[in-house]
Amino acid sequence: MPGAKCARIAGAAISATSNPLSRKRRCDRGKRIGRFAGALLRAFAGLAILTLGWTTTATAQEKEPHEELFAEDRYPSASTCVTCHPKHFAEWSVSQHSYAQLSPVYLALSNKINELANGSNGDFCMRCHNQVGANLGESPFVSNLERHATSREGITCVVCHRINKAYNKASGRIALVEGGLTEPVYGPLGNKELERVLGDPVYRVVTDPEKPGRKIHREVKQFATMSDPVFCGACHDVTLFNGFRLEEAYAEYRMSPAAARGVTCQDCHMGKEQGVASGYEFGPAAIVGGVPTEPRKLTSHFFAGPDYSVIHPGIFPHNADAQALATLEEWLQFDYTAPWGEEDWEEELEACLDDDGDECAMKVDFPEVWEDVGDREEAREIIEINLERLDLATEKRLEVLRNGYILGETVTEQANRNGIRFKVQVRNGTDGHNVPTGFTGERLVWLDVTVTDREGTVVFRSGDRDPNGDLRDGHSSYVHAGEVELDPYLFSLQSYFVTQNGRGGELEHVIPIPYPVTALPRVLPATVSLVFTGEPATERNHKRGIEPLGQRWAEYVVDGDALTGKGPYRADIKLISQPAPINLLLAIQSVGFDYGLTPRQAGDALIAGAQLLWQRELTFDVE
Repeated sequence: MPGAKCARIAGAAISATSNPLSRKRRCDRGKRIGRFAGALLRAFAGLAILTLGWTTTATAQEKEPHEELFAEDRYPSASTCVTCHPKHFAEWSVSQHSYAQLSPVYLALSNKINELANGSNGDFCMRCHNQVGANLGESPFVSNLERHATSREGITCVVCHRINKAYNKASGRIALVEGGLTEPVYGPLGNKELERVLGDPVYRVVTDPEKPGRKIHREVKQFATMSDPVFCGACHDVTLFNGFRLEEAYAEYRMSPAAARGVTCQDCHMGKEQGVASGYEFGPAAIVGGVPTEPRKLTSHFFAGPDYSVIHPGIFPHNADAQALATLEEWLQFDYTAPWGEEDWEEELEACLDDDGDECAMKVDFPEVWEDVGDREEAREIIEINLERLDLATEKRLEVLRNGYILGETVTEQANRNGIRFKVQVRNGTDGHNVPTGFTGERLVWLDVTVTDREGTVVFRSGDRDPNGDLRDGHSSYVHAGEVELDPYLFSLQSYFVTQNGRGGELEHVIPIPYPVTALPRVLPATVSLVFTGEPATERNHKRGIEPLGQRWAEYVVDGDALTGKGPYRADIKLISQPAPINLLLAIQSVGFDYGLTPRQAGDALIAGAQLLWQRELTFDVE
């Protein structure tokens, strides 16, 4: 049905929304509402038939809306919460927490671990990345395109605000309190302000899900543990079934100077500035029907970290308008790198088609879902908004990383015709935990150093990439093949996973899965006490990070034979961060990447997003 015609039929019923919608979009929404209502009627009719003893077979299309409604009634989506909490939603929507499940690298890694471990890892990774999906009993192998909307949101609102037990270090096995929007939520301050809102007629709210009106939760139950660092430790301290210590952010914090001073995880990661205790904003926690609640301490829900999105910007950041306009599958068909939806281009295309018809040089075979120019224009607006949000996330990520990693002193120890010797200091700028922390076997932070003569000729190189995009370390395919040389001066803070060889030695692994002599590889509970060793004998995490307020020195030697005699020489020193190495993608590519991404596409996106944290020049006066 043409967009304009359909809009006249369906638009009137849904036009009173908070954001203006295109005619076609209103039409699609109207059709979805109609299909949804029809499916509900069919579901209730089917229930009546079954009650009378008859039988019926519901189609998948008839079941799906009812299942979606049921899951939303158990675990409300963040897109529901945004109505009264727009600030929190805006911060969360582009955060590391909201990307936790959508990340195709995470999902492929989880699937690969299960492939290597013969399925014995189960839903272990999913427990922290997607508690809603874990509570719904979703398979860890399912594509995000097929998951429930709240499940795709990863660490969403209900994951923190529907917890009523102190789990401490639980490695993510958390039972969420189920209930629809009007059921109680949990927060650090309790119910005082909500009681005032419910008693003030200016807010015009209802807490009965059966009554019409603006529905909100009927109670905020106090859960003081939410303000305690141990609340974060439930997922940010990860021990595998066999006792392997995969992540130790909370354990590092407990022994840190920050903990001794009483500074919490929340103080540094939910305050005004990402990565330092900088105080909190002050303002209304909610805006209900345009009326703000009383000002109070406001925590940031940005949760900036080293990771970033490598997926379509119509899918991430989370955007309620994007979800209303198209499904994830449909967004993947929108070529945002082309000028689709740009006003000037669309007008030029229309004029070309009017003049030349099928002979138009600009003619594009749009996917059916994007044939309507109004939809393409609206999609372009959403893409631009999401790209702006991603730019803001880049700034916040740089903020937290620069607070954690400091490029310190540089010392020249020798600079003459016999060669150049110098060293570079890298410091941990925080006193709260190591850097890197968390999944340190993935996190790349390294020094890229180039020394040139006065004509720009390179006389020394360390920290550069091989043709795959990897550093020239022991995991480089090109180093293994003898195509490039191992970088003997590489300064990298990435951990090494080491497993015990069946013949008695040890091997470095990208993904550490114990390989016993008498059975298939698996991840099973430890059979012996690990009180004294701390980790199983079969594998260990060889950390190379920096302790709180600690430092490391990188030492470099330029041999005299490499000098050209054209001084002075200049060292260009860069400290760079990237969330994961390319060799990890090579190790997990056999299970495929979600959204149809190829390993090369994922790798190029990782490399493109790598951030320069600090840069410095050093001059050596050698003639």
